[in-house]
Amino acid sequence: MPSMVITNVETSTVLELEGGQFRDELLIFAGAGTVKRGTILARVTASGKLTPFVIGGSLGAEIPKVVLTYDVTRAAAGDEPVRAMVKGTVNKNRLIVHADGTGANITNAILDLLRDYGITPVDVANLGDYDTQD
Repeated sequence: MPSMVITNVETSTVLELEGGQFRDELLIFAGAGTVKRGTILARVTASGKLTPFVIGGSLGAEIPKVVLTYDVTRAAAGDEPVRAMVKGTVNKNRLIVHADGTGANITNAILDLLRDYGITPVDVANLGDYDTQD
């Protein structure tokens, strides 16, 4: 008898509640890869382009300013056009620090910096989440 396979499909969104405002931007890729939805982005001081936020980074990468609300993939290094969320309310449980791919390192200080730039992270109990499977 074949083994049963359980596939969880996560349908919730990063953008929650109201007030989402977006702007066309360029996201810098150092090489091929994917930047996941919910990733906190910063602005490189010299170029004005977006880059994933880095805890303890420099040259602007250490200041969280916007949130990516969908996955972006690029096959090589270069700039990729994106529509970044510059203002609105987000589910703080869906935010990601790109370096670790999770929200495990997101501190209250990071959340406060996002608020300074118009992104309001709130705690949301999402009824659309999947249940734990055995």
